[in-house]
Amino acid sequence: MIMNQRKLSKLKSYQVTNDYLTANEGKVSGLPNYSTYKTTLSENIPRLLAFSANQSGNITGISDEKNVLKQQVGTLAYDTSTRLVAYARQNQLPTLLKEAYFTESTLKRGADATVRDSSRNLYNLAEPLLEQLAPFGITAETQTALNDAIEAFAKAIPVKRTVVNERQDQSSECDRLFDETDEALKQIDTLVDMIRQAEPDFYVGYRGARMVLDTRTEIVSVKGEVVEAETLVPVTGANIELMLLPVNGHAPVTKKSAEKGGFRIKSMTPGNYQMKVSKYGYAEQLLDVAVNSGETTKLTITLAKN
Repeated sequence: MIMNQRKLSKLKSYQVTNDYLTANEGKVSGLPNYSTYKTTLSENIPRLLAFSANQSGNITGISDEKNVLKQQVGTLAYDTSTRLVAYARQNQLPTLLKEAYFTESTLKRGADATVRDSSRNLYNLAEPLLEQLAPFGITAETQTALNDAIEAFAKAIPVKRTVVNERQDQSSECDRLFDETDEALKQIDTLVDMIRQAEPDFYVGYRGARMVLDTRTEIVSVKGEVVEAETLVPVTGANIELMLLPVNGHAPVTKKSAEKGGFRIKSMTPGNYQMKVSKYGYAEQLLDVAVNSGETTKLTITLAKN
């Protein structure tokens, strides 16, 4: 993100200060080097506004294409995972069972590298066992389809990363403009202090304009605990994922349950979410969760052992 809420608040303060100084030009125009600092302020505001307008950027097309490929590889990989798990269970192969087990959400909605690498691991697990896996529906043809999907998705990841790197360059330039504008305003602050006694009303108004109103909040949106279904013993390290609905390519909110099974998630976008809770050795839990602005949704999630 190029601008966080704090920076957006500062930019608003810049605009208010600039307008106030422009309206009171006669009181400050004769101050030493004032015009230089005021020019910096006035010229940097539209540049920063441009960054603010573009920060959500248009990488939607790239993201959409990549996410289609991600869903394709995730679907094929999850299908392979379930078949490998079935084979491992029937043949009492605990190591293979552990290595082949993945939740559907991990393979479809995990980080790009996680989806790519986990899918590749599943392909590699199945490849030497094709003869034994044929009755379970894993064949050379399904392996080829999975491999092709992995390769296509792997090639799409760097394209998105290139755009992200460009964003980082923009973010550095944005930070430089903020630093430059802050320095100019510090110089103006010093000059305004010189006329504080001569122009007390102007001074009070200027200090009010300079105030940065930070509207950030730290609301706990979701608070809950994960426990075993039969014993109600806390489940530590459960994977918690919340996906804002409708699914539109955005990343899920992720957490792990703490030592006593608890978890907290702050400042979520209000809306309806699909929540998935999973841990190896337990049946995955899927539920719908509503998040309301300014409220805390409290949950107790039970996981049944496999």
